[in-house]
Amino acid sequence: MTKRSFRLSDSKPDAQRDVDDEVAFHLEMRTRELIAQGMTPDEARRAAAATFGDVQAIRSDLTRQRASRNEERARRDWWHDVRMDVKYALRSLRANPAFAATAIATLALGIGATLAVFTVVNGVLVRPLPYHDPSHLAMVWIAAPSEDGGTSELPLTSGFYSDLARSTGRTGQMAAFRGWSYSLSEAGSTEPEPVEGARVSPALFDVLGVRPFIGQGFDESAAVPGGPRVAVISHALWQRRFGADRSIVGRRVTLSGEPFTVVGVMPPGFSFPRGAELPAPFRFALRTDVWTPLVFDSTAIVDYGTMNLSAVHRRRQGVSPEDAERVMSRVMSDFLAENAPNLEWTYRLVPLTEQAGRTVRRGLLILMGSVLFLLVIACANVTSLLVARTTNRRRELAVRAALGAGRPRIARQLVTENVVLAVCGGALGIALSYWGAKVMLALVPGSLPRADDVGIDGRVLAVAALVALAAGAVFGIATAYSVRWTRLSAELHSGGARSTGDRRRRFGRQLLVTAEVALSLMLLIGASLLARSFVRLQQVQPGFDPSNVLTVEAGLPIPGQFNPARDGPGWATTLNQAAATLNSIPGVVASGAVSSLPLGGAWEGGGLRITGREPDPPGQGPRAQYNVVSGDYFRAAGITVVAGRAFDSRDDVSGAGSIIVNREFVRKYLANVPEPVGHTVTPTFTFTRDKLHTIVGIVDDVKQESLEGEPATQVYVPQSQMPYPGLTFVVRTEGDPLGALPAVKRELRAVDPRITVSGVRTMQDVVDDSLSRQRFSLTLIAVFAVSALLLAVVGLYGVIVLIVGQRSREIGVRLALGARPIDVVRMVVLEGSRLGIAGVLVGVIGAFALTRVLDALLFDVSATDTLTFAAAAVIVLVVAVVATLGPARRASRVDPTVTLRSA
Repeated sequence: MTKRSFRLSDSKPDAQRDVDDEVAFHLEMRTRELIAQGMTPDEARRAAAATFGDVQAIRSDLTRQRASRNEERARRDWWHDVRMDVKYALRSLRANPAFAATAIATLALGIGATLAVFTVVNGVLVRPLPYHDPSHLAMVWIAAPSEDGGTSELPLTSGFYSDLARSTGRTGQMAAFRGWSYSLSEAGSTEPEPVEGARVSPALFDVLGVRPFIGQGFDESAAVPGGPRVAVISHALWQRRFGADRSIVGRRVTLSGEPFTVVGVMPPGFSFPRGAELPAPFRFALRTDVWTPLVFDSTAIVDYGTMNLSAVHRRRQGVSPEDAERVMSRVMSDFLAENAPNLEWTYRLVPLTEQAGRTVRRGLLILMGSVLFLLVIACANVTSLLVARTTNRRRELAVRAALGAGRPRIARQLVTENVVLAVCGGALGIALSYWGAKVMLALVPGSLPRADDVGIDGRVLAVAALVALAAGAVFGIATAYSVRWTRLSAELHSGGARSTGDRRRRFGRQLLVTAEVALSLMLLIGASLLARSFVRLQQVQPGFDPSNVLTVEAGLPIPGQFNPARDGPGWATTLNQAAATLNSIPGVVASGAVSSLPLGGAWEGGGLRITGREPDPPGQGPRAQYNVVSGDYFRAAGITVVAGRAFDSRDDVSGAGSIIVNREFVRKYLANVPEPVGHTVTPTFTFTRDKLHTIVGIVDDVKQESLEGEPATQVYVPQSQMPYPGLTFVVRTEGDPLGALPAVKRELRAVDPRITVSGVRTMQDVVDDSLSRQRFSLTLIAVFAVSALLLAVVGLYGVIVLIVGQRSREIGVRLALGARPIDVVRMVVLEGSRLGIAGVLVGVIGAFALTRVLDALLFDVSATDTLTFAAAAVIVLVVAVVATLGPARRASRVDPTVTLRSA
């Protein structure tokens, strides 16, 4: 047995020291043996060293081996201690189910809500777009000065796009696209299926860096007039309609009455363009299922007036966005210098990631900040619970210290227990976040960009793990800090007497509760501001009556190229007849149709020349949104004709030029005209270009894009003068509008079996959908605010209960000396009220600083509205006082004799 076996080692292993001791011991033993055999001490030491060999090499080798064993032993000991700590933590939670359930549920609520919002933020704003190297992709818009002094982003014309495609090859590659609706049928099918599609230049799939799942994309021959009629379909349509049959490639299908050959199927999830990611006026569908080639004929490439194209650009490696934008703008300036020198137009590149999330970025970031407040409140609540629980365990901790556990060992045990608690709360929070994200998406059906990209992925799980571990560490540090290490030994001699707690710990708990009240008040103020804004929005008059109105999108097939001059008379005859036929349905009060439904967000616009007004420079004259209408649309939609008349049979006469304008048009452009009805204007847009039109009526302003927007100048044109192949029918009924749907479908098909029917909604649904984003923000922040207030109340209640328990001896003495129960109630309520008032003061100050970020989400309400701040503060104060009444009443019933005896 070695000397090391009998020596007390230091607490920290030292391999070098231990090896030196071992080698010295063996040399000493061998030297003694040789001396006993008759050698002198010097000879014995030399002989012992010679017998032992290279001592330095042996020491180095043994040191490495000993260090390795020590490290392995330390790892085993560490894992053993961790396992023991985890097992003890789980046993402790099982032994205190009420505490465990409360703490885990509170933490799961905070983490689950945070992860649910982060899941949406991650999918919409953070996760890379599902295209190759999306950082090099950007949308291309024309940037033009707007009337409010800002800049408008306008779509491209086919002429501008053709110029760019020819001139910017060295900066990258471009592709153009526009939305298009089709009716899909096959041989033997009886009813065509409406499908949403897009006409795209052949380079689109290459620009996005996405290859078809099966088959191929388009080649340049498909974009030539008279080229092959080919189509690419989405993976979802392939599975739904064709049963994922791989023989679909090469098969013929009928799109809007024309035969097309399917040449490819796109990969799962690909549906570019997706409507919610692009400006609403361009009418892109929520998901695209069919792509066909975009063909430019000889007239299209010189058309600089019809702005109906969107374009996406991929920068080459080494080309900066500024360089690409500068090259494009030079092409624009060269064109304008020759054709319209007064126009201040240029090109703007908007990164595709920014384009997809720009409309919801601010709202989502505000929601993320709000839910972080809720997480902080939940963590503060759990911290208070844990500190109180640790206080009650002081005898247990004192026993551990007496048995030899040092402060680091006890602190590690506390941290481990709280990490286990946080992990349990985090695991439950992940489950809640999965459900919560689905609920959030359901609140904004179809209007949230990149909704298909929202889901729990590795980034979300990493955030969950980080939050859980960070919360556990903070809880552990807080509980370890709350332990009075210098007084642990005194606990064994106190006989279990209740401690009153020191001022530092009491102040810490009160500070946590004050912060909870302040944060909950800030959330409540934010929710109240959004609620008032939402109520104001609902009170806005949209310019039409949505009650008892059914809307149905109906369209006719477009054979070949879009050619209104050729097909327009047929469209007008069919759809006008359909509008008249729907009037004959029993229970229908009036029916009509419109090209862009109010509050749908979509609109088209163009310029006009007003008779008697000085000509404006090109591109700077009067402009207006225009709508094509059919039948008795204004009566069906409940739009008031304030002067003149609505359209009738007189406007269907060949050569007639009639329009109806709204009040805003008259106010802005005809304020000096004594009789606006009968005045003439010359539209310069689309197919009514340069034809004199007479104003036959004036109608109320109608909210076209949103309820919060200012009225726009609007012009209505009859279908017979500006034919559209697809309109939304508006049917006003005497009773439930959905009850008339079967008859409406039947009559539309009777007029023309080729008519496709889709997008069935009531007009009230249209109004509700227009408010979906405001309702989304309001609902979530309101839920967060109520949850935060409840957590703050629970935290305040717990602190007051703890204070009452710690002051039970004092309360007993007061009652024994003659204090009345009402005096005790008053004392406890005042204690809670002080905390509530402190929290309200801090919360009001914080709300004044932070609610300004809500300005963009508010309508007709100030972000610092005094009434809202005062009402929210009063609510929080009342709730805080109510939370103290229970502990106060229990404190007033303390038996002084029992309390004094137990003390």
